[in-house]
Amino acid sequence: MRERNAMQVAYSRTKGKRYAETFRCPGGALCLDFCNSGQGIRGSQEEWIPTYADLVDWLEAAGALTESQALRLRTGGADAPQAAQQLFERAIAFREALARVFLARTESRAAAREDLTLIDAEYARTAPFARLSATDDGFAWTLDSAVELDAALRPLVESAVSLLTSERLARLRRCGNSTCYWLFLDETKNCSRRWCEMASCGNLMKVRRHRAAQRRSV
Repeated sequence: MRERNAMQVAYSRTKGKRYAETFRCPGGALCLDFCNSGQGIRGSQEEWIPTYADLVDWLEAAGALTESQALRLRTGGADAPQAAQQLFERAIAFREALARVFLARTESRAAAREDLTLIDAEYARTAPFARLSATDDGFAWTLDSAVELDAALRPLVESAVSLLTSERLARLRRCGNSTCYWLFLDETKNCSRRWCEMASCGNLMKVRRHRAAQRRSV
């Protein structure tokens, strides 16, 4: 519930941005929200996170970066635009590989070895930026305070590997609308959730079924 409330706040704060939709309909994990921002998974030609600066903004809105970390990453990107562009391209490649792995899981298919290799490589590459910190609930991985550009990927990679290696992966779902590729975790007690959001795809599918039934009765 706390995470959903945070996403609602993020949606209100980013409304008007192309990527705001990822916060209106959260997937239940940072890595899923990132996947849901992607062209490949949406089947769209419009990129919701089109630049390095947008990536940092999105991560800050999602709560993956603090204000000071985001500021340092923006400053670092402005000082080294070529490196920032390369980091951004890596982030998009990581997103698409991860989305393919998750979609394969929802379809009971084996993930492509090259996609797993890419995820593994980014995990190793961003590991130096992780620090173990005490929290009220125990311990958690956090970013090194001395943020370098590569550190922007660490929260995404950490979230992805955490989900891929946890029991929560069994709750991974793709929206039941055949034209929607939104990924989410089904947190219902009886694992009965079928839609990314009832107000959009759920109602749409109800209308389609109703119209199909009407046609059959004619």
